[in-house]
Formats: sequence, structure tokens, C-alpha cells
Amino acid sequence: MIKTYTKTAKLIIEHLGGYKKVANIVNRNVIVIRKWTYPFEKREGKGGIIPAKYQVMLLDYAREHGIDLRPDDFFYPERLQRLMQEQHTPP
Repeated sequence: MIKTYTKTAKLIIEHLGGYKKVANIVNRNVIVIRKWTYPFEKREGKGGIIPAKYQVMLLDYAREHGIDLRPDDFFYPERLQRLMQEQHTPP
């Protein structure tokens, strides 16, 4: 189970294809995307919370590309974590 929001941002980034892919989706530098995963205590860290304007962009991208990503996943990532584990588990 995911215990911190910093892991939530990392999980969503991984689900969408990684830091570079997400940076391209939202038209920002990879460093900006990495800061989403930093704790609040770290300079410019977002505590794992992806800013709302980018959440919308990521949800739109996911919908357009048939990727299962839901608004709840940004705050309650357990469903997404299970989905990704199922996809990586050999039959």
C-alpha cells in the first residue's frame, strides 16, 4: 500500500511512461516533473501532489490514448497500484 503522496506522483508518472513522457505531455522540463515527487521540505517540492492544472492535462492525455487513469488516482492511488501490479505480473 502506498503510504506517502510522494509515491503517488511517482506511481502516476510511471504509469504514464516516465518523467520524459510526462514532461512532453505537459510541455514542461523534466526537472519540474521531478519536483512533484519531492517532499514539501525539499526546495520547491510538491509533496507528491501533482498540481491541478497538470492533473487535467494528464487525465485528458490518458483518455485520448486509452490509458486507465482516473481523478481519484491522484489522491487514492491504491487502485492504480493494483492495476500496475497486475500488468507486470506474468500469467
